[in-house]
Amino acid sequence: MQTSQNGIELVKAFEGLHRVKSDGNVRSYRCPAGRWTIGYGHTHGVKSGMTVTPEEAEALLIEDLKTSEEAVERLVKVDLTQNQFDALVSFVFNLGQGNFSKSTLLRKLNRGEYEGAAEEFVRWNKARVEGELKPLAGLTRRRTAEAALFNMDAELPSEQGELMAQKPEQAEVKSLGKSRTLFGLSIAGASTAISEATAKLQPLVAYADSLQIAFVALTVIGIGIAAYARYDDHKEGLR
Repeated sequence: MQTSQNGIELVKAFEGLHRVKSDGNVRSYRCPAGRWTIGYGHTHGVKSGMTVTPEEAEALLIEDLKTSEEAVERLVKVDLTQNQFDALVSFVFNLGQGNFSKSTLLRKLNRGEYEGAAEEFVRWNKARVEGELKPLAGLTRRRTAEAALFNMDAELPSEQGELMAQKPEQAEVKSLGKSRTLFGLSIAGASTAISEATAKLQPLVAYADSLQIAFVALTVIGIGIAAYARYDDHKEGLR
């Protein structure tokens, strides 16, 4: 499988296109680790003073994604839809295949626990700040968007009894806690994506600032629903 354009756009939105010049081209820069970088985090062969067009930056990203695509193909032992594959590629591209290979997300997925795997995305929203692991808003937004994309092909209540393509039969009954968690993730992820799009329309659409505030609020509400569901499940002794 290869990452679809939707998956590529998701990665682009969160990686960001840095150092765009007034002529629209992109120049190289030193990342926090001191490596010369260009476009959407590309580092191989980059030198000081290099420039690329936005189209060339996307082409470099597509090439860089191949390593993550190969990791997902190699490590995942169950069938995936295109959206699930895209979400996992974004996850691996951001966190590395080493973290993915040791994750509970992968273990649950390879047991056919698609819903359980979707819930695991948001656990990877922390980074080390001054020696301490702390949740970061940017990582939380990315994880919720990836979880929402991963869960986009989930079976709807009206489809109960009809097996979806590329999904194994679920022997156990879906818990209410899981449904609430995924509902919250979907709200947060969708709101994040729409908010990103609204920001791009800022110069063209009146009230764009108000729309962004509304979608940020929805993101917070979605994350809150997911977090409460997890807490409630833990209190009730559910997994």
